[in-house]
Amino acid sequence: SMIVLALLLAAPLPQARPPILCQRSGVPTRFNIHNSQRYVARVAQLRQRAGHGDMAGKFDKNSFVQNEMRKAAMKLHTRDQSKEGEQKTQKPISQWEMSTNSILRFLVDSKVIHDTLDDIAASYPELSTLNDVSIEIRRGGNIEKDIAQILDENPELNRPEPGKDALDYAKSLRSLAEDSVPAFVCHFYNTHFAHAAGGRMIGKLIADKNFDGRTLEFYKYNGEPKELLEGVRKEIDILATNWDEEGRESCLSETGNAFKGAGTVLQNLK
Repeated sequence: SMIVLALLLAAPLPQARPPILCQRSGVPTRFNIHNSQRYVARVAQLRQRAGHGDMAGKFDKNSFVQNEMRKAAMKLHTRDQSKEGEQKTQKPISQWEMSTNSILRFLVDSKVIHDTLDDIAASYPELSTLNDVSIEIRRGGNIEKDIAQILDENPELNRPEPGKDALDYAKSLRSLAEDSVPAFVCHFYNTHFAHAAGGRMIGKLIADKNFDGRTLEFYKYNGEPKELLEGVRKEIDILATNWDEEGRESCLSETGNAFKGAGTVLQNLK
């Protein structure tokens, strides 16, 4: 399904929220240096017990990502995209501007967001394995290659500064992660899933309209995206096992803001 095409462009940008603290003993929703070691040890135990033989994409009835997170995301699809969608149909992406200059702005803003997601994932001990399994889906380096090539082919263009909306969204992601790692994980997964799924359709339109069918590096992966995302999905499911109901809800409730965050970048193409 094309998750990026159901962006809630009118929704407010995610704002920093008060810390969400678990009410029961165990792993709190807000993490800090004092509880990280206990959390990491607990997750390590779960990770050792997790099966790794499933086919990529195989449905797991116990998966937090494939059940709760998917349900929250599908509600934000348009009705013409999915029978589960609850949003009105929006302007077809085939009618978006997608000029070379707008694509350049889109890439610069996208790099800000993806670099921020990667930096945050690498900064929290409890996300160390998520950071490791996400290496193959990181987009920052690929985006930089695209920016460099476009500027080389169009010497009349200058590299634009990142847009305010992208910078604000990146700042909000850092604040969000400080308050609630589960809430940040929602943005991390939905951003990557959106790009690997529906984003590829946008990538094809960009290639056909502006680059004689040449696919940007942003949309290229070293492997099948579905398989690469499966490792990320499994790791998030392991992490979610340690979240209490407040933690899970803080993740799910960020879905709309994750869509909105992606929308701030895609606005460049319209």
